[in-house]
Amino acid sequence: MNTAPNPADDAEAQPSVPLPLLQKMSPVVMDIYAGDDFHRADMRTIARESGTSFRTIYKHFQDKEKLLFWFINHWLSDLYPYAIEPLQAQGPMRDRLLLVLRRHFEFYERNPKVGRIIFMTVPLVQWMKDPSYAQTEAMRLLLGAMKQAQAHGELRKDVSAVAILDALNAMFHRTFLMWEYRGRNYPLTDQADNVFQILWHGIEGAQK
Repeated sequence: MNTAPNPADDAEAQPSVPLPLLQKMSPVVMDIYAGDDFHRADMRTIARESGTSFRTIYKHFQDKEKLLFWFINHWLSDLYPYAIEPLQAQGPMRDRLLLVLRRHFEFYERNPKVGRIIFMTVPLVQWMKDPSYAQTEAMRLLLGAMKQAQAHGELRKDVSAVAILDALNAMFHRTFLMWEYRGRNYPLTDQADNVFQILWHGIEGAQK
C-alpha cells in the first residue's frame, strides 16, 4: 500500500496520510516548527514550502495543531519500540535502563529538530489533549518493567514506578535543553553515563 502506517495508539483519531505527501511534508514541517515559534507557523507556509496544495493539507489535518501532533507521533515511531527494547531482554535492570536512556540520547542527537519541537516549541496544553501525547504502549512497557524491577528489589519500592519514570524523563529533558542552549558543541550521547549515574543512585533498590 502506498500509505504511511498510522503511528498513533488511537488509529481512529488520526488521519491516514499518503506516503508521497508524508515524504514531501515531513522535512518542511520539521524545519518550520523547529525554527519558529508555534504561533507563527501556519499551514499555508507549509503548503507553499512543500509544494502541496493548502486544500490537500486541510483535508488531512484540518488545523496546524493536529498536523504537528500527527508528525510528532510519526517521528517518534522511529524511536519506539527500539528505545525500550532492552527492557524486554534479560540482565540487570541497571544495564537495561541505561541502554534505554542511551538510545533516547542517540535518537535526539540524530534528530535535534524533533527534540526542539517536543521540548521547546510544541504547545503542551493542546498536545496533552491529543492521543499522541501519551505514547501509551511505550509508557506501559516502561512502567511494567519498572514495577517488575521493584518487585525484585532492583528499584526502590518506597516511591511509585510513575515517579521513577517522571525522574528519568525530567533528567533527559533538562539535559537536552542544556545541549541546545550550549550550541550542541559536544555529543549528546556523551551525557548518558553521567546523567544515569546521578539518576541511578536515587532510584536503586536495596538489592546489591
